[in-house]
Amino acid sequence: MRLRTVAAVIAALAVWACSDDSAPGRCTSDAQCGPGRVCDTGACKTASLRTVGEACAGDSECSVGSSCAPAPAMPGGLCTYSCAGDSCPAGAVCTDLRASGSGIVCAPTCTAQSSCRSGYICCPGFGACLPAASCPAQGRPASADLGKPCTATSCAAGEICGSGPEFPTGGACTSACNPADQTTCPAGSTCVSTSTGSFCFVACAAPADCTNLNTALSCTAGLCRSGTPSPVCNPTGTAPAPGSSTTLAGPASQPACDPTAVTPARPSVLATQQLNTNAVGTQLSVQIPAGTGSLSIYSQGVSVPITSVTLNGSTKLPNSVVPTLVRDPSNALLFDDLPPSPADASGQPIFYGGSSPFSGTMTVPNTSFMLEHTALSGGLTPGQWKFTVNDFAQECTQVNNCTGGGTTDSYDLRVYLKPGIAPATGTVDFAFYFVPPLIGGQISFSAAPTDARFQRMLSSLAQIYARAGICIGKVTLYDMQPWVKSSPDFNANINIDDETPCSPLSRLFTLSQPGNQINIFLVNGFKNAAGSAINIVGIDGTIPGPSSIGGTVSSGAAANGSDLIDTRNCGSTFSPATCGPDAVAYIVAHEAGHFMGLYHTTEQAGDSFDSLSDTSKCACSDCAPTASRNACGATSSPTLMFNRYCVSPASLPACGGGNNLMFWFLDVESNGTVSPQQGQVMRANPMVR
Repeated sequence: MRLRTVAAVIAALAVWACSDDSAPGRCTSDAQCGPGRVCDTGACKTASLRTVGEACAGDSECSVGSSCAPAPAMPGGLCTYSCAGDSCPAGAVCTDLRASGSGIVCAPTCTAQSSCRSGYICCPGFGACLPAASCPAQGRPASADLGKPCTATSCAAGEICGSGPEFPTGGACTSACNPADQTTCPAGSTCVSTSTGSFCFVACAAPADCTNLNTALSCTAGLCRSGTPSPVCNPTGTAPAPGSSTTLAGPASQPACDPTAVTPARPSVLATQQLNTNAVGTQLSVQIPAGTGSLSIYSQGVSVPITSVTLNGSTKLPNSVVPTLVRDPSNALLFDDLPPSPADASGQPIFYGGSSPFSGTMTVPNTSFMLEHTALSGGLTPGQWKFTVNDFAQECTQVNNCTGGGTTDSYDLRVYLKPGIAPATGTVDFAFYFVPPLIGGQISFSAAPTDARFQRMLSSLAQIYARAGICIGKVTLYDMQPWVKSSPDFNANINIDDETPCSPLSRLFTLSQPGNQINIFLVNGFKNAAGSAINIVGIDGTIPGPSSIGGTVSSGAAANGSDLIDTRNCGSTFSPATCGPDAVAYIVAHEAGHFMGLYHTTEQAGDSFDSLSDTSKCACSDCAPTASRNACGATSSPTLMFNRYCVSPASLPACGGGNNLMFWFLDVESNGTVSPQQGQVMRANPMVR
């Protein structure tokens, strides 16, 4: 079973970048690095164990798996990596330095100053060698300014103006601290790891304790802070009980659909920079404030008369929208959609590999290179970023083997920013839509909240996501309007070959309700354009999905829920190969992973891979059975890479990833493994809080 249809392979209209002006010599394969050296996240390095602490001027001077945190924030440069959801090597400790402008990084342990390099102190608050500016003092006396508005007072020495979702508008005085050492907060306050850093909050017993300090503060769980802090997440694998929606999803009658003018999207619940309607070819700019953890560019079709282009006279491709010529404040080119793409994009600044007709989202960071450097720098480079509105129709006019292109299409552009580097945990909400009257012919919308089979699926979903440091928050169930339930387009197998905005799948996704939630449409199966049932079990609108934006042709994912009723081989442990509800949970987790920005670790032909360096890969030329390798990459009946070929990490070269949640196929080897960087991509998505 395939978990998502693969986006069209476009040779002439390459779908992701391989250019970085700031480092034009970036490698894309080991063969470019010479004997004894390997290509790791775009830099040639000597093969070695992962270490931290060395001085560096660039990534190539660090060990495999580590990157260079540059000076002046790290004097002399520091080889390290983000330990949000990852472990540090022996001799290093994980330190949360987000509040002081860095990330959650490994630092060398110490017990005395003699253990630290020049420019670093042995910080007792962390037991690690850190720059003095990142070392919180211990045994601090009570502070008269802690919690007060930043605008009403200059914060005391050693304090900062806390901003972001954990603080009221205008900010409040606070201090960076270490939750493992509460003496790093002033007396009468507590150190808490929040969505944007570890900060000190004044203790309270009553609301007046807080409002006397700052009228915008609330007494929340015994601390004076914002009244709407990010939820506490302790991933235990336990799912909340689902709640049913009191309204039906979608309009009371079937709306008309114009294939050239897509229905406007419902507004996002996130803070959004609206860039209005723009024609392809228009360069736009957006201001990125310091401390921004992720950037999402959302393009929604307004007038798209060109619905497809044709390559080489015969291959028709849906007109995919994709921002291009993305540049950071230094004017470095981070993404160009036209150059040919390497098989492994982990060392590229930005990856974009999804088919996204009419609406699409580009979220940064989503590669190992950008994940690490965003984390080590405390956020994306602040300042003015630029990009150009673009789609395949415009690109078609720039190459020789493409017809049907043009430059008349226009899109509504929005940018939304997520403050802070993603911590090791986060919370995401789900919404499930019961499309046919009975899922699997048995489970109805009204019965689902108490149905043991549906409850098993939610519990298994929570177990999978706990591995990625993600808690399942609110779960909402939606019933569908009568016209949806009675329509042959929806109440039977759904056609997934039609990607136009008026296709059944696109119209289904436009019924998604507003809210910061992942919308999963449970269906009874899928079919191809000829009407034949196919063994695809799930498909997304696009990768990544338009986080928190409902009502678009890509605002959800569809999953085959028919196996929910098959509990014959369900035991006490998670087993998607034998237990129906566990299999559905796996499908939902996989599709939601796509929605939050993850790609297949290895695609079905074994010739392209995801953009992360810590996920195991399985190349057809190395890992397929010997007798099948001559068909690797064949245009007709190519060798397909099944899970059983890809569970031999001890081989040379390694053939792994067949057990990963994001492998392209679901089989007996599938156990839902998630790598640290996969978790970081998901938690960096603006949907996760």
